[in-house]
Amino acid sequence: MNNQKLFLGIAIFLTIFLLWDKWQVTRTTDENGKIISKTTIIPAAKNDNLDVPKINSEPVEIDFPAKPTDQNGFTTVTTDLLTLEISHTGGTIQNAFLNAYPVQQGKSEKFRLLQNTPGDSFQAQSGLASNQLASGFEALPTHLSIFQSERLNYQLSGNELVVSLIWQGEGGVKVSKNFHFKRGSYVVGVDYQISNFGDQDIQAKSYVRLSRNAINESNALMPTFAGGIVYDKNTQTVQKNEFDDWNDFDSQQALGGWLAMVQQYFIAAWIPEQSTQQNIYASHKNGVFKLTNANQQISVKAGSSSTLSPNRLYLGPKIYGEIEQVATGLNYTLDYGWLDLLADPLSWAIHKINSILDSWGYSIILITILIKLVFYPLSEKSYRSMAGMRKLAPRMAKLKETYGDDKQKMGQKTMELYKKEKINPASGCLPILVQIPVFIAFYWMLLDTVELRQTAFWWLTDLSEQDPYYILPIIMGASMFIQQKLNPPPPDPMQAKIMMSLPFVFTIFFLWFPSGLVLYWVFNNILSIAQQWTINKRLNG
Repeated sequence: MNNQKLFLGIAIFLTIFLLWDKWQVTRTTDENGKIISKTTIIPAAKNDNLDVPKINSEPVEIDFPAKPTDQNGFTTVTTDLLTLEISHTGGTIQNAFLNAYPVQQGKSEKFRLLQNTPGDSFQAQSGLASNQLASGFEALPTHLSIFQSERLNYQLSGNELVVSLIWQGEGGVKVSKNFHFKRGSYVVGVDYQISNFGDQDIQAKSYVRLSRNAINESNALMPTFAGGIVYDKNTQTVQKNEFDDWNDFDSQQALGGWLAMVQQYFIAAWIPEQSTQQNIYASHKNGVFKLTNANQQISVKAGSSSTLSPNRLYLGPKIYGEIEQVATGLNYTLDYGWLDLLADPLSWAIHKINSILDSWGYSIILITILIKLVFYPLSEKSYRSMAGMRKLAPRMAKLKETYGDDKQKMGQKTMELYKKEKINPASGCLPILVQIPVFIAFYWMLLDTVELRQTAFWWLTDLSEQDPYYILPIIMGASMFIQQKLNPPPPDPMQAKIMMSLPFVFTIFFLWFPSGLVLYWVFNNILSIAQQWTINKRLNG
């Protein structure tokens, strides 16, 4: 088998890979590469009115809002990394802008992760559930209750900022919903201080929710994951489902963990108190998909005050090496597909290299060289076999001329010639089999590396997008053509025609690939050409 078949193998493998990945999307590996299993499926209730978690197994019934959450105004909070709009309806974070990530390179408009757009909504909700609705009044505020804010604008000037929304119940209960911000952090802390001035004890629990309309960012060439992920810290199990598979989410009781909604490069994740019991479930209705967690229940005595355990909300990028420091297991939101075992060390390596070079383009080139060096012994054997095959080409042509009509005799004489010259035509199989999964793993890793987003290199304006001038794909196609000329021609005329067409097919195929990936493949081809040319020259004297 010669190196020309590598390109045909990749084309076939990519097709199989895209189909396989759809089946594998809910299967996740742990740090040892083992498949993490799931538990029995228990779909959550779909009743519109059961929108607030239960107290003592009794549902708290409350209607959905008839109007947008910002009907009662909102408070804007600006930190160094985030600009948030906190609605006075429920204290819902209805809009979240990431200050360090513009929508377009060179533009002032910031990327909006959470948004309050009809039909394209994505919000972080939270509230309190209670066993009491005394005299028809709310005992505690839900995510639909109306809060008051002392100010409409807050700016982080020091290292920390606390923003409080106040709810006053008619039953003698006052609740302060506090949002905590820190400089240099994408995490928002949310806690409640409940002051019970009434004459009855209140059973209370806080709950958090991510609610959004479905999105589909993927396409045939860039099948990135968009959906929900739930992590159980106690059992180290991960549930990962696209919006089409939302009913497959399991309801679960867990000690610690988190829930998240994920898209390419960015996530929103609620992280509850890790030492208390959690109750997580999924639901959807009318195109709105929800992940909800209810925290542990407490009792607030009459005439006393209590502060509930805080929940943390991460709103930001999926940065390798940093996101797992926010919460255990949060690195599972990095979507490396089912080749995580290969993609994860590649991501570690390229981040280490970039920390030295401070250039993602040169880091891609250097890691390409390192990968080539790692597989050099295998490639050397393959290229030597191909060089030997090329040297035998005239004698093979003569055998074909002599025994062309007798396939059995032709095969026999061919094998005798290989044995005599000590050439194994199948010696190139192993390097090809190794290169394909490495290529796919590198592809997946680059697709979800947020640092490549809007990063320029040479004439490339964005390594996460296609080459705007199509220079790299053309160079890649030319390098494939040169490689074919260095290799022995296939004996079968039909196969020869297919191989000749591959450089053109792959050039078109790679036009829409992220330029960072094409950069990797171009330099991989250049190194392969140099290695093959050197071996050919050495053997031909």
